[in-house]
Amino acid sequence: MSSSREIDPLLKDLSERKQSFRQKVVSLAAELKEVWNRLASQEQSFVYERNGQFQEAASTAEKYLKDVDDLNSKHSATQATADDNAALAQSAQHQCLILLKEIDEKNNALKKYEAQVSKLGEQLDLLQKDLREREFSQKQLKDEILRMENECTGTNRRKLWL
Repeated sequence: MSSSREIDPLLKDLSERKQSFRQKVVSLAAELKEVWNRLASQEQSFVYERNGQFQEAASTAEKYLKDVDDLNSKHSATQATADDNAALAQSAQHQCLILLKEIDEKNNALKKYEAQVSKLGEQLDLLQKDLREREFSQKQLKDEILRMENECTGTNRRKLWL
């Protein structure tokens, strides 16, 4: 936008110069026409000299007008490029905001999943501890049953021996 503000005064200045130059050319053309009428009676070589000067001035004027037109075309192309770049930048910024929002949402979901996994891990640890305690209790129970069976069997054998 700032380049647009800098270019606008330049265009205004160029436009004013163009207008002034056109007025000067019109004025110069009128003056040359008047001189032409006054000097029509002079020698042919003098007429050709003035005619040459007029053609040179007209050629210079056309050159300046062409330069101004070229500058206007370049300005239009530059402005169009600047507008396109601004639109692309705005679109990219919008896409970045959308992506940032998606990342935030996924980070939040990931935190929830991590908390669930942590909780499940704690539950698994508790279940494994409980399982070990049950296995230990079962082993003690089996050992007690075997001891009792051995005592019963041993008592029956002793009775048979006696």
